[in-house]
Amino acid sequence: MHSTTDPTMMLGRLSRVETADGTISGTILAVGLKGVSIAVDRQVVQVPPAEIYHITAAG
Repeated sequence: MHSTTDPTMMLGRLSRVETADGTISGTILAVGLKGVSIAVDRQVVQVPPAEIYHITAAG
């Protein structure tokens, strides 16, 4: 992960995660060694740490 933002501070918050494939907007559900889990439109998207460029609060 290349982000300077501590993803654990974003748990439960509406966030934007910039990845190699684009931007994902949703609620951060979990953060761990395997990456970040994000709730997006009633689905859970898992993003590996190597694909995360930046995390910001949405809103």
